[in-house]
Amino acid sequence: MIKIIKNNYLFLVLFLVVVLKEPLYELLEVTNDIYTPLRCSITENDYNKLLEFSEIDYIYESDYLNTYIIYKDIYNYLDTITIRGGKDYEFNGNPVIYDNTLIGIIDKVNENSSTVKLITNNNSKISVKINDELGLLEVKNNELIVSNISNYGNISKGDLIYTSGLGKIRENIYIGKVKDIIIDNKGIEKKIIVDYSIEIKDLKYVTVMKESL
Repeated sequence: MIKIIKNNYLFLVLFLVVVLKEPLYELLEVTNDIYTPLRCSITENDYNKLLEFSEIDYIYESDYLNTYIIYKDIYNYLDTITIRGGKDYEFNGNPVIYDNTLIGIIDKVNENSSTVKLITNNNSKISVKINDELGLLEVKNNELIVSNISNYGNISKGDLIYTSGLGKIRENIYIGKVKDIIIDNKGIEKKIIVDYSIEIKDLKYVTVMKESL
């Protein structure tokens, strides 16, 4: 009885293979047709981004090193990234930019790689200036803000935000624009919401400014 059942199953399997052979073959062809241009498209996009990256017109007086990101935590990509180049390039606290915009500071240097602490890191604090006013760039409630600015300072929406030069980061590296201005309950201090244009999660290549100051 068991032998008969096994034979029947075998017959059913063979029958399905014969009947479904053509539809399965067509499905595989369609899948391959879809996958192949997608794979080529991804490669082409990466190539175009690399070309665009290499043609950036740098505005700062500094030596530059274009390098690529070798590690990015997909769950905490706003905290740190790891880039190619370390002690072999004599990195030490260098600013890291993308499209002439500050994204972070080299925080740890290994033999052939470096960790970049991003300005979107919750523990990042950078002295910045807006016009003639000084403030502190930091992250609060998942927003990039500038705090410690007097309510009497002359600041408007759309004003540009740069590093101040105080601390270990050189002056006048662009960060973003003033998106919104919030006055505290006592009417003493302004909180600036920063319009930051860099999408960290999409970055593959960055530029290290060889001069830290």
